[in-house]
Amino acid sequence: MKLFEPKKSEIRKLQITGGSTFIVSLPKRWVVEHGLVAKDHVRVEWRPSGNLRIIPEASSITRRREVEIDLDTLPPDLAIDHLIAAYLSGAAIIRVRRKHGFRSPDRKLLRRFISIGRGIEIVNESDKMIEIESLVDLGSLSIYSSLNRMYLLVRTVLKDVMNSFESGDDSNLDDIEERENEVDALRLLIERHIGGVLESASLEDSAGLNRWEAAELGNLVRTMERMGDHVNQLGHLASDIERVQKIDCNVLPFTIVPSWLKLFKALNSNIKRPNLKEIHEAKDELRKNMAVLSQFEESLWERSEASDALFLHRCSESIRRLCAYASDMAEILLNIIIHKNASMVVIE
Repeated sequence: MKLFEPKKSEIRKLQITGGSTFIVSLPKRWVVEHGLVAKDHVRVEWRPSGNLRIIPEASSITRRREVEIDLDTLPPDLAIDHLIAAYLSGAAIIRVRRKHGFRSPDRKLLRRFISIGRGIEIVNESDKMIEIESLVDLGSLSIYSSLNRMYLLVRTVLKDVMNSFESGDDSNLDDIEERENEVDALRLLIERHIGGVLESASLEDSAGLNRWEAAELGNLVRTMERMGDHVNQLGHLASDIERVQKIDCNVLPFTIVPSWLKLFKALNSNIKRPNLKEIHEAKDELRKNMAVLSQFEESLWERSEASDALFLHRCSESIRRLCAYASDMAEILLNIIIHKNASMVVIE
């Protein structure tokens, strides 16, 4: 199949017809590549920058991105990174090849990749080639719903961690790694979706976002994923609680967690319904919480019980970083709001 490799730009003369109508010709190659003929319709969109975008509404040509991965050319420990990169690129088809046939570790690797990616399946397989296809229609998904699912997972796991600290029973953390993997999978799905929005006008329309907002939501989803990492770290510390002599969840650093949960909930609600006052208040309280935790960590150096001090320091560090990432989340939301409210003016 011939690949479409358009030029980055062309200069065309603006002409006038009928005394009042301005016209510009379209590049013939573009018209042919999209299967258009005379009298077909194209959509002209105004962009926030003042530019126009031309979309071939009547095009009968369907394109898809395909990626070829040759395992023989890759270091074994980096193969999963190449597979994930292919997934994030928006590839509809990923073909994995092995010159002398797939070995057991290769199949284990591919099973791991299938479990990480949402909506991908092996659709064709031979001794030396495995074809993986994405079956998810990104246009039918909501980035906001996926973000909310991430929020609920992170929040629920942290509540379970705090219950484990208080009760000493970590049975509700048996599936913490599965929930961590789900957060990671949602992050990849959202990043793939955002990549599609940045490239596709139809996905941009269905998502209800412009490309600038989509890029900021990409920053937001990575921030949430890092929150999930620290909640997971706290979960592992809760599972090791028997190693520590004294743990009181009614003192620092654990007393900061209810405040963080409240602020995280407020910031999450501002993703779709922005309220500058709430964001300002959340950021201010998070800054104060981080200062309190920093002072607490300094005070741990004076403790005599080394194991207690080390344990509490690790807990405090993760909670402090949760506050820092929530503060980053507030800044991202401010960026989106200010960008939406900004106006484009013409400079004479």
